[in-house]
Amino acid sequence: MSSTILSALGEAILHRNSLATITDNWIVVREVESHKQILVSIDSISQIKTFKAKAVKSYYLACALGCLLVAAATFFSKQPAGGAPLPFAVVGVTMLIICGVSRQASLGFVSASEIVQTAFGSLPEAATLVTAIHSTQQGNRSGEHPAYELFLWWRAYLTLLV
Repeated sequence: MSSTILSALGEAILHRNSLATITDNWIVVREVESHKQILVSIDSISQIKTFKAKAVKSYYLACALGCLLVAAATFFSKQPAGGAPLPFAVVGVTMLIICGVSRQASLGFVSASEIVQTAFGSLPEAATLVTAIHSTQQGNRSGEHPAYELFLWWRAYLTLLV
C-alpha cells in the first residue's frame, strides 16, 4: 500500500525504514496494529517527540553492573586474582551492549493540533529518521537537499539514548 501512496504522490523517496518513508515533502507513517498509513507534511511538523519503550530489562542492567563491580573488585584487590577480572568484565560489557541494542523508540510528529506516532523501532532507525527529517526540512528551506551529516546522526542517536 505504501507504493500506491508514494506512486500517487509522484515524488522520489529520500529515506525508507521500518518506521516511516520520507519523500521531498511528505512522510508516510505506518501503524503496525491497524495496518493503516498516515501522510504527514514535512513543512507542518513543528516538533519531533521521542517515546521510549521500556524494553531494557532491568535484570540485564543489574547483572552487567554486578559483573563489572566484581571485575573491578578483583582487579583492585590486594591479593593477586590472576585472570579473574577479565571474564567478569567481558560478561558485564556484553550485557551492557545487549541493553543498548535492545532499546526501542517511537517518534511522534507534532503538527498544528495532533501527534502522529510511528511504530517502535531500534534507536539507530529512529536517529536516522530524525536526521533525514531535519535534513529534508533544511533542504526545503534552502532549495537543495544536503546530504546527511554524520554529526547530525550521532547527535540524534545520543539524544535518543539518554
